[in-house]
Amino acid sequence: MKKSECSNEEILEELQDLQEEKELVEEDSDVEELKDQITELKDKLVKKNIPLVKSIAGDFIHSGLDFEDLRQAGYIGLLNAVENFDLNQGAKFSTYATHLIKGEIRHQVRDNQPSVHIPQWVKRLNKKVKKAQEKVYQRTGEFPTVKELSDELNIEEEGIKEVLKARDSMTYVSIDKERRESDPRPEYIDYEKIRSKHKEDLPLEFKVRIADAIEKLTEVQQQVVKGLFYEERTQEEVGEEIGSSQRQVSRMKYRLLDELKEHLEEGSGEEKDSQ
Repeated sequence: MKKSECSNEEILEELQDLQEEKELVEEDSDVEELKDQITELKDKLVKKNIPLVKSIAGDFIHSGLDFEDLRQAGYIGLLNAVENFDLNQGAKFSTYATHLIKGEIRHQVRDNQPSVHIPQWVKRLNKKVKKAQEKVYQRTGEFPTVKELSDELNIEEEGIKEVLKARDSMTYVSIDKERRESDPRPEYIDYEKIRSKHKEDLPLEFKVRIADAIEKLTEVQQQVVKGLFYEERTQEEVGEEIGSSQRQVSRMKYRLLDELKEHLEEGSGEEKDSQ
């Protein structure tokens, strides 16, 4: 067999022999000669697997990144594979290299895509959907349909679909699904479709608008809202938590209520009286 036709494993076996030999020799000249041979073999292994990098980079072509950028990231993964592969582990080099190449390309895609902001209220709603899925499954022994989730949570079916779409966007952030590795861009989520299915005292669409308005407040303002209106604590208690006086908390409360009103009016496009 010609040297140029050697398999990955054969090159690696020769590489391992040279590295073991290098550990035993004492003459500097011999060490340098072995280092050159080792470098030559590593270069050969890299060149042999360039088609693998190009093939994997091609799977990410719809990510919005230039193919050359994807390929360069893949080369980093390949170089890491060459440097770190352990022939004694029993795995194939191509399998190990593929894992590292994909990992580097995913990092490149993630770092260059705009981050997806998922509101906290959507994340909480997702948890409710997950619990409802588990509840229906325990009751029926089957994975629930959108209609069953809609009935369980009192959310319009199209709203359930938007919540599930938001879940896909959250997985996009870490790009942890095979079906998103070639096109990890999330779909547009229409929060206006997340509405109550049946009448209730405070419809879900109102809760959504309020939660969205609260998220537009500063972190300190959100702490005040949480303390005063959700935990029913006194202004003095909230003040101690945020390092302000009771009077400052009182003034902050009225300012943030005005801001909430403005955000709510912006979202609805109509004037509403303050509560």
